[in-house]
Amino acid sequence: MRRGLAPSDLGDLFDQPRAAVISMSLPDGRVFSRPIWHRFVAGRFVFQFPAGDRKIPILEADPRATVVLAEDAHPYRAIEVRGRVRMTQDGYHDIGLGICQPYVDAFDPTTDPSAYLSVDPGVIAELEPDVITCWDYADDAMMPPSKPRL
Repeated sequence: MRRGLAPSDLGDLFDQPRAAVISMSLPDGRVFSRPIWHRFVAGRFVFQFPAGDRKIPILEADPRATVVLAEDAHPYRAIEVRGRVRMTQDGYHDIGLGICQPYVDAFDPTTDPSAYLSVDPGVIAELEPDVITCWDYADDAMMPPSKPRL
């Protein structure tokens, strides 16, 4: 396992339409985790939440969050970012469209990507990193490249 990598060492991981998982704290201390579509811009995860999304008030009450993005095949590149989320409605539709577009192109190409955005402005959320941890198994002989399953 290679540890101590930088995001730039993860190659095209951020260009793939892969859902990340965001985890945040509920008021009673339980952890709430959900998959999210994202972009990784200038060293930060950026994601959109439609108006009325449950994650918005959770993060308004406590902006601490962790996002994990990992691939499910060799070399199993991954990143975990812990920090605080900042949210704004500014640019919701334009930025949100840029976040949704790669996922819609890959998985729902006949649908207009704007269908994944709320009509009323939701929020653009950016995870301001406190801790970034990156790793992969590129050099691990015990983890041979896997063959895709059909």
